[in-house]
Amino acid sequence: MKPLITLIGCGKMGSAMLRGWLADTQLDAEFAIIEPMADHLAWTGAHENVRLYASIAAAAAQESNARMIVLAVKPQMMDEAIDGLGALVGTNTAFLSIAAGISTGWFRDRIGADALVLRSMPNTPAAIGKGVTVLFAGDAPAELVSLATTLLSAVGTVVMLDDESLMDAVTAVSGSGPAYVFLLAEAMTAAGIKAGLPADLSRQLAEATVSGAGALIEKSDEPPSQLRINVTSKGGTTAAALSVLMDETGMEELMTRAILAARDRSVELGG
Repeated sequence: MKPLITLIGCGKMGSAMLRGWLADTQLDAEFAIIEPMADHLAWTGAHENVRLYASIAAAAAQESNARMIVLAVKPQMMDEAIDGLGALVGTNTAFLSIAAGISTGWFRDRIGADALVLRSMPNTPAAIGKGVTVLFAGDAPAELVSLATTLLSAVGTVVMLDDESLMDAVTAVSGSGPAYVFLLAEAMTAAGIKAGLPADLSRQLAEATVSGAGALIEKSDEPPSQLRINVTSKGGTTAAALSVLMDETGMEELMTRAILAARDRSVELGG
């Protein structure tokens, strides 16, 4: 019998995951999708193993005993989203959260002390299959860890984490991290314009440079620090720029403050 994967919340991240699941020929499963705003999911009609529901109550009338319930809603909405969740739960149901800040203990307080909850933190490059997701599985059995890894691998790389207390820092670095890179491209574009470039050209150069540098990091055996050294000639233009970016109030200090702020907000969201 095929396992039932129930996805609660199918926005951008949930949709990316669902597309990845359906493209995985090794994942032979049924999918129940609970999403009240489902106009963007008309494409799922081409898949016989996908069923859409507007609410947990509507799904519970047709579905039961999910093997894995994936919780893909914003942390601020989680309490409301899981209301009535018990109607979907069977004796072997496990939960996989992708919500920032919310601990496995938070879920057990609401779902049940014995609930088997796995916690993960993906990031937005999942939309093109290039995400990185950190997974905390706790004491989940190997079979469930394998299933969770399969579901998360559909949108990129999966990294295992043994200590859940590190999840808030994970969220700050990789979960929120793509926004920092997008901001870098924005800032380079704006600076290029101030340096005299036409706006369109500055944007093209900045975005291609950020994208290309990221691809080089991925392909290279050398760490980013060495790649930086490789491109920096003594007394040259890059060295002049780095003398600003690497001073005591420069990028490292600013990024540290930013990541600590994101980590602290993750802690608040989980409170």
